[in-house]
Amino acid sequence: MLPRDERRFNMADQDGDKVATREEFTAFLHPEEFEHMRDIVVLETLEDIDKNGDGFVDQDEYVADMFAHEENGPEPDWVVNEREQFEDFRDLNKDGKMDKEEIQHWILPQDYDHAQAEARHLVYESDQDKDQKLTKEEILENWNMFVGSQATNYGEDLTKNHDEL
Repeated sequence: MLPRDERRFNMADQDGDKVATREEFTAFLHPEEFEHMRDIVVLETLEDIDKNGDGFVDQDEYVADMFAHEENGPEPDWVVNEREQFEDFRDLNKDGKMDKEEIQHWILPQDYDHAQAEARHLVYESDQDKDQKLTKEEILENWNMFVGSQATNYGEDLTKNHDEL
């Protein structure tokens, strides 16, 4: 086993018998879904993003994880927005970098509802008249958003008849 996988396996193996139960294997594969695996998710994220090895994620490392900046090229608006997000919402203690606690707050927020966020995203991207309601036409015009969304079971739910539509 690779050291990283072994470390994750040992964290998932709650009874320490070196044999994964179904629950333990699920925790190994999807650690973000299990409370006892939160620290390993944070540590792995830190290891992936912290390029200078100081044990923190600074703004440039945060952005570099999402965007490969071309030398002398301008940053797209979304990158500028991400820099603002870092300053306003990620770096909670305003020291210019994220520590493990701030990383956990970022990647494993306690009050984040994935389904609600996905629904808001679909409405935001597809609601052409901005009335906060989706018409059949708006859904059909943006079908690609819906077939790629977990909120519609990757398009399967769109093929079923619904009285509310």
